[in-house]
Amino acid sequence: MARSMDTSKPDPANVIQPGSRQSSPVSLVLIPLVIVLIWLLENFLLAGTTHLFQHANPLVLVLYTVLAGILVGIVVPVVRIRATFLSGAVNMFQIGFRSARRTIIAVGFTAITCVIVSLFTGLPGSGPETTESVALFFLMLPVTVAAVMICWGLVGTHIQAYVRREGITVSVIAGVIVTSVIFALALSALFAGPDLKTSISAFFGVGCISALFFFAVRDIYATVIVVTFCLSTALSSLIDPAYLVPLSPVGISCGSAVVLSLVAVHWYFARHYTTILLPQQ
Repeated sequence: MARSMDTSKPDPANVIQPGSRQSSPVSLVLIPLVIVLIWLLENFLLAGTTHLFQHANPLVLVLYTVLAGILVGIVVPVVRIRATFLSGAVNMFQIGFRSARRTIIAVGFTAITCVIVSLFTGLPGSGPETTESVALFFLMLPVTVAAVMICWGLVGTHIQAYVRREGITVSVIAGVIVTSVIFALALSALFAGPDLKTSISAFFGVGCISALFFFAVRDIYATVIVVTFCLSTALSSLIDPAYLVPLSPVGISCGSAVVLSLVAVHWYFARHYTTILLPQQ
C-alpha cells in the first residue's frame, strides 16, 4: 500500500509501518465512539444547557474552549490517532495534516472561495458588518476545530480504515454518513431550536458537505474554514450580539487558542513521525 512521505526529520523509532491492529473494531470503531459520546455530553452540559452562544457568558466560554474545544476536541483525539498512526491504520495524509506549502495553498483557495461566495450572495462578511463577521468566525472556532478533529480527523479516518477492504465507494459512503450523523447530533446539542428535527436535518446537510470536502481535499485547516463559514452563515441570528459588538477579546482569544493548539499538534506529528512508502503486495 502506498503511503505519503513527510519531509520532516522524525525520530527513527517512530517511523510508521502497517501493524496487526488495522482492522480491530475496538481500536477503529469502539474507542472513537466513546470519545464522541464524551464530547457530545460536554457540548450538552457546557453549552447546550447554559445556552452559551445565545446568552453571552465569557467565563463559561473559556471553560468550554479548554474542556470541549482543546482537551476533548484536540488532545484526546490526538492520543487516539497516535495509536492507530503507529499501527499503520491511518497516516498523515488521511488525517489531513499535510506539508506547510500544500496547507497554505488549500487554506488560501478555500478562504478566497468562501469570501467570493459571501460577496456574491450577500451572506455575512460582505457588508459593513465585516467586523462582526470576524468576531463570529473566531467565536465558532472552538466548536468547529473540535468538530473537524473528532468527526473527520478521528472518526472519519478510523471508519474508513475499518471498511477499507470493501472498496473506496463503501469507504466514502460510510465515512460521510457516520460523521454527518455525529456532527448533526453534536451541533443540535449546542444550538437546538424549538424544531429539533429541522435543526438536525440542517446540521446533517452541513455535515455531508463538510465530510465530502474533507475526504476530497484531506486538509484539516481548509475543512475548519468550510465548517466555520457554514455555521457562521447559518447561526448568525442565534448568537448573542454581546459576543460580536464590539469585538470580544474573549471570543478572539478562545478562537486563537484552539487554532494554535491544532498547529502545535500538527507540528508535533510532523516533527516526530513520518510515513514510509511500502512496495505493492
